[in-house]
Amino acid sequence: MGDAAISALVKDVIGRLTSIAIQEYWLVRGLANDLSALNNTFTQIQAVLHDAEMKQTSHKDVEAWLKTLKSASLEVENVLDEASTEAMLHSHDIGLKYKVKAFFSSHHNPLMVKTRIAHKVKNIRKKLDVIDANRSKFKLTSNTISEDAARVRDEFPNKETSSLVHLSSKIFGRDAEMKMMVDKICNQDLGAHDDGDSFRVYAIWGMGGIGKTTLAQVVYNHQTVNTNFELKFWVYVSNEFDVRKMIKSICDVKDSQLDAMLVSLQNKLRGKKFFIVLDDVWIENKEIEMWDELCKAFSCGAKGSTLMVTTQKWTTCQMMAKIPEMQHNVGVLSEEDSWSLFKMLAFPGGREGGNLRELELIGRKIVEKCEGLPLALKTLGSLMSSKSMANQWNLVNDNIMWEMQENGILPALRLSYDNLLPHMKRCFAYCCLFSKGKEMSKELLIELWMANNFIPPKGEISLYVLGEEIFNCLVWRSFFQVVKGDDDEGAICKMHDLMHDLAHHVMRDDCLVIESGRELITTDEVLHLGSSCEFHFSKQDLNRLRSLRSMLVFYDHQRSSNIIQISNHAYLRVLYLQHIEGPTLPESICELIHLRYLKISDSNIRALPESIIYLQNLQVLVLKSCYCFRVLPNGMRYMRNLRRLETDSNKLHHMPVGIKELANLRRLSRFAVGKKDGARIGELGNLNLLGRELTLLRLENVGGLRDAKSANLKDKTNLKILCLDWSRHDRQETFDTEVLEGLEPNSGLQKLSIFNYLSTIISPSWLVKLQNLTHIRFHYVKNCEHLPPLGKLPSLEIISLVSMRSLKCFRDDDNDTSRDSILFPSLRKLHIDNCPYLESLPTNFPKLRFLDISLCNRLRSLPDEIESFKDLNYLHITQCEILSKRCENEIGEDWHKISHIPHLDIRPPKLRRA
Repeated sequence: MGDAAISALVKDVIGRLTSIAIQEYWLVRGLANDLSALNNTFTQIQAVLHDAEMKQTSHKDVEAWLKTLKSASLEVENVLDEASTEAMLHSHDIGLKYKVKAFFSSHHNPLMVKTRIAHKVKNIRKKLDVIDANRSKFKLTSNTISEDAARVRDEFPNKETSSLVHLSSKIFGRDAEMKMMVDKICNQDLGAHDDGDSFRVYAIWGMGGIGKTTLAQVVYNHQTVNTNFELKFWVYVSNEFDVRKMIKSICDVKDSQLDAMLVSLQNKLRGKKFFIVLDDVWIENKEIEMWDELCKAFSCGAKGSTLMVTTQKWTTCQMMAKIPEMQHNVGVLSEEDSWSLFKMLAFPGGREGGNLRELELIGRKIVEKCEGLPLALKTLGSLMSSKSMANQWNLVNDNIMWEMQENGILPALRLSYDNLLPHMKRCFAYCCLFSKGKEMSKELLIELWMANNFIPPKGEISLYVLGEEIFNCLVWRSFFQVVKGDDDEGAICKMHDLMHDLAHHVMRDDCLVIESGRELITTDEVLHLGSSCEFHFSKQDLNRLRSLRSMLVFYDHQRSSNIIQISNHAYLRVLYLQHIEGPTLPESICELIHLRYLKISDSNIRALPESIIYLQNLQVLVLKSCYCFRVLPNGMRYMRNLRRLETDSNKLHHMPVGIKELANLRRLSRFAVGKKDGARIGELGNLNLLGRELTLLRLENVGGLRDAKSANLKDKTNLKILCLDWSRHDRQETFDTEVLEGLEPNSGLQKLSIFNYLSTIISPSWLVKLQNLTHIRFHYVKNCEHLPPLGKLPSLEIISLVSMRSLKCFRDDDNDTSRDSILFPSLRKLHIDNCPYLESLPTNFPKLRFLDISLCNRLRSLPDEIESFKDLNYLHITQCEILSKRCENEIGEDWHKISHIPHLDIRPPKLRRA
């Protein structure tokens, strides 16, 4: 385990040993003396841990002692988990059926569990006694815990600086370069090939940490670039020039023969002016043929299409961007730009105090050692923002780490890591399980940290909230880079390659990261496994991984045929698998009593075994792309620690009765309303912590207005996305209007979808209250002739209308709507598909950018006002008998209305067979 992570583990063990629940459990079972002895020993060892960790790099005997301590601490953590799980299982009223099963199970029988725990504790005490006896040999110095507590308070930016968390991801000192690059990229005549190729290659090269990717991101998101290109894609390449992977990043295509995938890429790009970034490319001579094949596919784009490449290698730059004016070397920042960047982060909002001048003098020395590298300047600048004393600054400036080179790790990054709190080190280093360049959601990271007990509790504050603080701090310190999203939508981040190397280095033997071309070596020390490529474990490999706590399989086509053997890894906390064979998981899944995070994806499983309810620690259960899934276990009401339950299967029959008892539930993706079997919609009533997104299925089973209101959606204030779905099967319209009225969401809702609604009107009284609504979808609403008044919803950006086969017009076209009113003030995109009776469109779309119309055969013309839609960049008309003809290039009656639009795609209706 890397560095100070051991102290975080020991601290966690002591906290759990002193918890009231554990003490009561061990007291009843006659193990109180053992508990007290363990606590005393760990407390004595904890006092010298800081000194031991400082000495381990130069004293191999201390390093070996820490390794033995880590092993014993992990064993204690496992025993404490087993004890608390057994206590939870038998404290809940889980019903006679489950109690009988538990009694005859060696894993859950209380007598056998007690005997097993007592035996393990006896062995652990012997090990700890030896460890404690060896402690005195090393003459370790004790330190006070209060010092660490003070560091906790100083680690996070204060309220004044919390708004600056994302400053570390901003570009600095590159304004002239950015303008020059945007001008070149948008000048389609610059760098054009003499051989007639329609696309150009612009290459950015420079050393790691210099800011190539950050500069490319700024250009990629620049408004001028957005308006000049029809399609944009960002592709992370890394060391392996994997053409298949690159194609899949651009177009949604399954793995097949490379020729077929290249054809799919051509179809995606043909005739379009595209801008594609290939980030972090390392291409060798042996891969030139693959590059040439890609170039053939890229050549089908429109004139001016551009590839931007970032690379550390000058030879790669020359090979891909052959024209010198399309090559750009990113140099180090100047001395003054370096100081300005460092100062902005080290003194956010300004800093007052008598020692300011002294700190600036020390700071300039630190900046000089960063040698103009933005990543080094950012991570150390944000670190120094939490240090106010000159002696603290001198400790960084005079640190011996500046003179050391550890496997190519930048000294500035290692210094910043060394100054993290122990539990933050564990959280950061764990992320090396993700492959380089892989996007990681804030939510996923926090859930994985929680599953591994990396987040120390703090009073009554939610562990998830504490995890958000850790995430924000790691972003602030540039260990993570936020690439998209925000707190409401869910931030997505990446790790810089150099940070990834650091994380992998400090995790050492704890992590097994399986990568293409790297030898697979398994040992009993591996705690966490991550894979981004196909791999196969022998039975011997699996047996050696007996300490495994995490298994994250990210490779899209990895088959988990040995799921039964995996179930035998009793200490797993995290399990993420794909392509499970068979209709369900094995009953032996119940033996993974430590499991807290379970995700299954791309599998044909139809149900989960009832035994899964014995996983009392389970916090997250996700079934992604398991579209055949139908049945949840009846006993799910007893899984009281569940905070996230997700499936994207619309074949879900019903929810199990008692789902209302899962009081910790924060995320529930689907709720299928039961009729004769399963939970009624009223079981949602008190689950007011539900957030983010909720889809309600089988709403035809709701009994009317009162029944719908019992769901109490209005009080679920964390809910941002709501989908209301009635059955698609043939049925008679019953209470659809009343049910829709009763399902009033909170006024902060951002996205609303209504599917398979059969009433002739959509007129819920609450719709006008949704002032924050940005997206609305009405799909398969086949009987409705008029849309509700949507034009005055101030935040509405996207409208999607699909298969509204009776729709004639928008309500906003009615005569009682004032012509002076500004309608659809924020609408950017309007998508209309298969609305054969639609006759007209509103005339007022001041911000519309994208208009897509297909299969609307009665729509005779576009509004005259479309000529004044200044922001309209894309118009797609497909299979509209009258409208397609009127908009025909140069000769159509409406051509003069649309000829100014930059991107036009007008397709005539398909010829009917005679």
